[in-house]
Amino acid sequence: MYDRILVPTDGSDQPAVVRHALNVAELADATVHALYVVDEKALDYQPSESGRKETREARREEGQAAVGDIAEAAEERGLEAVTAIEEGSPAETVVDHADEVDAEMIVMGTRGRSGVDRYVLGSVTEQVVRRSEVPVLTVNLERQRRAVRDDETAVERAKEVLADEGHEVAEVPEQPYRESNTWIVRAVTADGDTFNVHLDAASGESRVAKIRSE
Repeated sequence: MYDRILVPTDGSDQPAVVRHALNVAELADATVHALYVVDEKALDYQPSESGRKETREARREEGQAAVGDIAEAAEERGLEAVTAIEEGSPAETVVDHADEVDAEMIVMGTRGRSGVDRYVLGSVTEQVVRRSEVPVLTVNLERQRRAVRDDETAVERAKEVLADEGHEVAEVPEQPYRESNTWIVRAVTADGDTFNVHLDAASGESRVAKIRSE
């Protein structure tokens, strides 16, 4: 099916992408190739030559950590992993690297970091899809972030929802529970009010109900 699967990373935390790539690799007993591209255009060049070197080295160090994490996750599943750091235009480099290692599939997320010293992985993914001659499996990271899969995630999401409404959570007095496709988290705020936060498990959409006031 697939002997070599390429997983590009921009250094951001994307467990869903890695998980999907490893699931496919495990089924096919494929080698996982983890790639980090140092985008020269996104580097924050300094006036001095030494400053420029330090910036590039920082990106390469970040890349080593990122591909190392993917390789470690692969090896924990008994899969062979190969890592690489390349420099150049991200989309072009990903496609070229896939060709160099004879990758038969590329797995990427549809959203990543952005900023003056980061390329946006989502836009790179779009370019790779257009240019690649091998299948590209894309993982919708925004949807993955919204999904509430366990009670720990439910608590964190409930805190975020209440914070958006101006409430600081002091405690979660009982374990969240799930009714059908809805998580319910009871939270007590710093000012003594108690809320039930209802979270859709699939979409992460929320509804807040105030059940007690001090």
